[in-house]
Amino acid sequence: MMAESGKRVSRAYPERQHVVHSDATVPKPASSQRHREVVNTETGEIRRHRVDPDASTTREGGGKIVYGNKFLSLAVRLAATPHSRIVLGIESVRHKSRARDPHRDDEGTAFVKLTKHILSQAPGLRAITYDTALRGTHRAPLIADGLIAFSTQHGGLTPQSLKRFEDKDTGCTHDLYVADGRICERHMTINGKTHYTPLPVEELAYRKGKETSRYYHRITIPCPSKKHTEHIRCDETDEDRQMDPRTKRQRFHRTEHLRQVPPDTPAGRRLRGFRQDSESQHSRLDQAYALGRMPAYGAIGSLLIYVGFAWVSNSVTRAVIGTRQTA
Repeated sequence: MMAESGKRVSRAYPERQHVVHSDATVPKPASSQRHREVVNTETGEIRRHRVDPDASTTREGGGKIVYGNKFLSLAVRLAATPHSRIVLGIESVRHKSRARDPHRDDEGTAFVKLTKHILSQAPGLRAITYDTALRGTHRAPLIADGLIAFSTQHGGLTPQSLKRFEDKDTGCTHDLYVADGRICERHMTINGKTHYTPLPVEELAYRKGKETSRYYHRITIPCPSKKHTEHIRCDETDEDRQMDPRTKRQRFHRTEHLRQVPPDTPAGRRLRGFRQDSESQHSRLDQAYALGRMPAYGAIGSLLIYVGFAWVSNSVTRAVIGTRQTA
């Protein structure tokens, strides 16, 4: 898994064993108590409880509020092979304010650090999958390292103007925008409303540079005059990083709005399915302990329990795969 191979494989359709799936989870702490002392208002009785010092409330995907310590994990597995998951890395991440927990990284920063470390040990890694917690600022350095950084589209993003394509031979122009993670052409309907038409991506091209890697969408633009072809960068450019003097912000967050593999495409749905494997891993973790609670207090103690769980899971994988290879 993640070994370098001479076989030419599409960047948009990497092999399963070259894709890392990852996610964060908040398992229940050993105690759900949040106050060390609780006073009965009727009797005045004072009850003392043991409280996890690092646990806190956080919001999961879908708006669900959970209580506990937050952990990040990255894993990889073989295609169509049960019991082949290998946990590659685990980290305790910050789920409180930076002022309350200055010693841990936030989820996205911790994920980027772990991914870069794995890539340094396994240069055959081709892609990573995550949920909406991964934003453009996190994807940009991973894309620069040559990876496909896939995550579902974050809600609330408005279409962004990309460029105006002009053909010198025919004189026609086309307004290109980024909407729903892909390049679209803006049209005006007869009712005066704006409509964004997705443009076909013929190829996801990869160019390895001396310092950073580059990705391009080779798109076709339908036109009554002729079919146009254009190459659009998917990675962050120097022009993108320039500060707009009017807004005092970066001119264009390309990796936030434009995806290498748009989510609502066959290739995107395939990668999104890979990420669901993390849900299975976290479900097994919850079922491994009584009442689904971590048998330890504090983030460090719980992290140690998670590491032990990962060792057992990896050992099972090694035994199963090794038995199949020798059979």
